[in-house]
Amino acid sequence: MWHICGVCLFIVLVAIHRRTRSSGVFIMVLWNLTGVILHELAHLIVGMLFRAKPAGISLIPRRVGNGWRLGSVSFRRITAVSAVPVALAPLGLAPLAYLLYRHWFTWYAPSLPATLALYGSLFILLYNSLPSSQDLRVAFNWKSILLYSPLVAALVCWFARPTN
Repeated sequence: MWHICGVCLFIVLVAIHRRTRSSGVFIMVLWNLTGVILHELAHLIVGMLFRAKPAGISLIPRRVGNGWRLGSVSFRRITAVSAVPVALAPLGLAPLAYLLYRHWFTWYAPSLPATLALYGSLFILLYNSLPSSQDLRVAFNWKSILLYSPLVAALVCWFARPTN
């Protein structure tokens, strides 16, 4: 029963999130702050692991075209090898959400407040795991596509092979 309430909360949070896009920048920043920090932190950590030489991180909103950029991480050394993992790093928040879901009730006693906190946390992690359009542009540059295409093709062939 509590999971139904959690799913309802998740749906309400999605609806609120959509409404904040048309709200003022102050409301949008407050609503997204936790998720933006997690998203940009994922870029930063993977960038450090791949030696992309982080040059700066900003959580100050900036107007970009018709929208807003709520945060960014800049790097001095993005290569064809590091572009894909660094740009798609926030996708790592999704497995983190899964681990949280699997182990939440070993840390907290099952109750309505604990279930609602779980689904609120899942919303923050899952929504902010989505790559931005800038992330996709960085990840799918022509050098990275040429470099990673054979790997993707090999993985597709490996998993598509018949198992007997």
